[in-house]
Order: sequence, then structure tokens, then C-alpha cells
Amino acid sequence: SFSYAEIAGIFPSKSGGASVYGAAAWLKYGKFIAPLSVWCNWLAWTPVLSLGCAIAAGYILNGIAPIPGADSPMVQAWLVDPANAAAITGMTPEDAAAAAIGALTPALQNPFFAFTFLGVNLSIGMPFVIGAVLMLIVFIIQHRGILGTARVQMIVGLIIIITMLIFGVVPLLQGKVLAENFTPFAPITGAWDLPGWTWVLGGMFIAAWSTYAFETAICYTSEFKNPATDTFKAIFYSGLLCLLLYILVPFTFQGVLGVAGMTDPGVVAGTGVAAAMAHMVGGGPTIEGLLVILMILALVLSIMTAMAGSSRTLYQGSVDGWLPRY
Repeated sequence: SFSYAEIAGIFPSKSGGASVYGAAAWLKYGKFIAPLSVWCNWLAWTPVLSLGCAIAAGYILNGIAPIPGADSPMVQAWLVDPANAAAITGMTPEDAAAAAIGALTPALQNPFFAFTFLGVNLSIGMPFVIGAVLMLIVFIIQHRGILGTARVQMIVGLIIIITMLIFGVVPLLQGKVLAENFTPFAPITGAWDLPGWTWVLGGMFIAAWSTYAFETAICYTSEFKNPATDTFKAIFYSGLLCLLLYILVPFTFQGVLGVAGMTDPGVVAGTGVAAAMAHMVGGGPTIEGLLVILMILALVLSIMTAMAGSSRTLYQGSVDGWLPRY
């Protein structure tokens, strides 16, 4: 964070963050290499918009029209219904459960139409519509100006951060963090061999990539009231906050859930995270519902950040001449 703040101090009038500074540094080595820093940074932001909207749309749709699980009473009742016996005759239990889930899946979960493009199967349904609406809402908020956007982000961010701190601290105070859940201290493969180290390094890469985004704070350097002091404060305290949450929350998750809970299919897929967090503090369906809402807000916040950061990267790239003329 100190390095980012010092570099940002050299360019107090520039927006766009690290990629813009990188382009300036690469300029003397090649006029073709320098723009790549800006272009690649902008391209890296783009998937955040689509993935964030898609995941948030999935949470919303599952809240409105949930797909029943294989062990749910609805599926079990469908399997023993004589009217459905002919449809599952000769199937394995897994295939029969899949057929039941397919029959009981709400119509809103089914795509409007599907097609194949360049060998890839594509479909458009309600997740696409909900995701498009979310992105439009975020655009409208951003279009009102940086001050209004900052206020919305501050409110949403505080709600999420305070909630994360609660779920990181409360299980510790309740004595739910157990030492045995941290043993054996080995990769998921069970041994510190090449496959085990591959898993460890892969996990560290994902964790590191998740925390690097705090450098987004310097994307707004030129819009701070006092760039000389505010830039350092923004990047430094963002780094401290990431350090706190990325140590506390995973530690509590591991200590309460253990390896079995952390590798549960629902937690791995993300759909069961809210239920796991509610269990951690002894909450019921109401707490779980509130957590789903908070997860949606967190995704909306990431969409906002990606849209704001990428727009400033494009803006400064155009001012500095790093984009094609038209």
C-alpha cells in the first residue's frame, strides 16, 4: 500500500490507478507495450460485471423460485408417488432424484430459449434479465455522480463489513471455534506432496487475487479533496481492512465448520454459504435470509467498484492517448 500511495503521489492529477502508472513506466521501453497495461486492466474488470450480476441474479432467483434439493420433502414425495413410477423405472437413485428435481424445478428457472454458437451451448433466461436490471441500477447510481455513488458505497460497505466482523467475532466469543478443526494441518489431498502443494498454491493465488483489488482506492486520486494526503489514507486503511477480514473470517469459518463443512458442496458452490454462516451464530431461516440479502449487496458493491474503476481507467487512457483514435 505504501508503494501504491507513493506512486500515486507522483501523478496526483491522474485517475485510473496502477495500470495508468504502469503505462507511464513502460513508455520508454516501447510505445506498444505501454498501452497494454491500460487495456489489460480494463479487460480484467469486465468479467467482474458479468459474473457479479450472474451470481447475484442466481441468489435472487433462488430466493423467489428455489430449486428443491435431492433430499427435500418435495423430491422424496415425488419419488414415491405412484404416478411417477413409470418415469423413473430402471433409473439409478441418483438419476431418479435428478429427474424429480427437473420435474419440480419452477418454470422461472428454465431458460427462455437456448442455442449453440461456435460449438458452445448458450441459453437466455431470468438470470440474464435480473442481471441486466442489476447492472442498469448500478449504472444509474454511478451516472448521478461520484459523490452520490461514494455515499451509496459507504453505506453498503459499512453494512457488509460490520456483518462480517460480527460473524468473525461472535463464534469466537461463543466458543464454537475448535482446535481440532485445524488438524490435520495438511492440504485437502492429505499430504504435502506435489498435488498437495498445487492445491495450496492455487488457493493462495485466489486469495491474493481477491485482496489485490484494494489498490482500486488509487483509481480516484484526482477526485480526492487533497490527493497528497487522502490517497495514502485510502490505500493504507483499505489494506488494513483487507488484512483484518481476510484473516479473521477464514479463521472462524475453518474453526467452526472444519474440513467437512468447508468442503460441503453447498459451501463450495456458494449457495450454502448463507446457511453455514447462520449456523455459525446459531441463527435460523430469518438470519439466513438476511445473509442472502447481504451477499447480494456485496456482489452489487463489487459490480459498482468494477464499473467505477474500469470507467476511470478508460477515461485516463483516452486522455493520455492509450486508446485507438476514431
